[in-house]
Amino acid sequence: SEVSTAAAPAPSATLRSLNKKNIVTYARNNIKASPASGNGVVPYYDFSQISGNWDCTNFVSHALLAGGAVVYDTNGTGISSTGWYYRNLSNRSSSWSGVPNLHTFLVNNTTKGPAGTSITYRTFDWFSTNHPYEVGDILQFYLSGSYNNWRHSTIITEFYETSQVNVVGALVTGRTASGSYNNNQKAETIYPGDAKRVIKLIGYYN
Repeated sequence: SEVSTAAAPAPSATLRSLNKKNIVTYARNNIKASPASGNGVVPYYDFSQISGNWDCTNFVSHALLAGGAVVYDTNGTGISSTGWYYRNLSNRSSSWSGVPNLHTFLVNNTTKGPAGTSITYRTFDWFSTNHPYEVGDILQFYLSGSYNNWRHSTIITEFYETSQVNVVGALVTGRTASGSYNNNQKAETIYPGDAKRVIKLIGYYN
């Protein structure tokens, strides 16, 4: 019989669960102090130290590490448009600290690292059978006007009851810079009237 020379198919990535409780714990424990690494391996660099930059999405990336996510290092050089990783300030992925870049990576990723689906933020009936998002998911905020782009990333850390009975909204925790943070802040009070989206985390690929 002939021996096949066809290459074996590459094994598909396995989707594993993130620990959203640990994501929340990390966010709540690190907004005020100098933040710790999310997994003890990837170093924490405060991006607000760069003029014109803020630390919010880097902070969220470390929270994902605390939840068990693995990095996806695509061996790029400089600031890579692929993967999700941070080696040092001059060698990292744009998705690590960029608001729209993290969204693009998470909602398209099927290879390695964290993944999610994107939905428009809304309040919801707590007693409904299908909650659209949960604590530990990511909430991003659009800033209109002269900025006109997605501006801020946070972690959903609690719920609060709105003026409508049984209807809840998200409280978010995030870090912008030393001394500037969202401490279980109502989502509606951040850039009021502008678009808001949730990245519902489905797990991470390994």
